[in-house]
Formats: sequence, C-alpha cells, structure tokens
Amino acid sequence: MTVEKGGKKESWEELFWKPHKYNERIKLKSGTYLHATCPHCNGKLTKKDVLSLEVISPENETGIIELSPYLNSFERKTNIKLPGDKEVKDLRCPLCHKSLVTKKQRCGLCNAKVACFLVGAASIKVPFYICTKSGCQWHAISIEDENQILLDNSDEW
Repeated sequence: MTVEKGGKKESWEELFWKPHKYNERIKLKSGTYLHATCPHCNGKLTKKDVLSLEVISPENETGIIELSPYLNSFERKTNIKLPGDKEVKDLRCPLCHKSLVTKKQRCGLCNAKVACFLVGAASIKVPFYICTKSGCQWHAISIEDENQILLDNSDEW
C-alpha cells in the first residue's frame, strides 16, 4: 500500500517506522572481499585473492597460512602441518611480525584464543576477530562495530 503525501508516494513502512540505527547499518554479505590490514604497522595483509598471516604451530614451527579474504569462505592453505582441533601458538603479521592474538576476546564457539586484524568495510576499518583453533570457523566484529555493520552470518538476519 502506498500513500501520496505532499506529491510524493510513500509506503506505509516509511510513514510509520521511525529510522533507527539498527536499520541503517552496512550489511556485509557472504562473499564480500575484505581488505585486511595489520593493526600494528597498517601493512596490507590481503593481496589479490589471499590473506596471508605468519603462523606458529603448537610444535613451535613457523610458516605462512593463506586464508580466503572473502567473508564466510573458509578456504586455507599453509606450508606447515597444523594439527586439527588444536590452537596455533600465534598468528602474526608477515610484515612487522607482531602478534595478532588478543587477550580481549575469546572464540564464541570453542573459547580458544582469537587473532584480530583490521578489515575495510565500506569507508571504515573495523577490528575483525578469527579463532586460532584449527578447523573452527568462528569470526566476529566487536559489539561496538555491530552498531554500524551487520555480518551475513549474524543472528539478526
């Protein structure tokens, strides 16, 4: 149903629903390319179709893990063996070699440590968290950033 108001047609939703910050958020759909940067050196972590991080295995072996830079795509390659169902010791920036593991948050599924880097969403950069446990697909943005951005796998869809 539409109503003509002041020469302009409006739907009933526009007439009765008041704008709210939750209705004005940016929605990131599955498959969205995420430009990732290091929170320490601001270096680019994504190049072409790969998000590269330095990884330290539970056995202290150092290597590179390549993740898909697309939201909700869980493809990964690594040049070292990572045992399934175990946390890696560390994930680091391959440019400045600083740790990306944060003590501020834990995985929402398995309670493992999480790593954080920045992703470009629309015109802002926000912290993006991933689980350090091999095989766990948990990822999130901060609660504060959920006021501006809604991830495709959110419970609010």
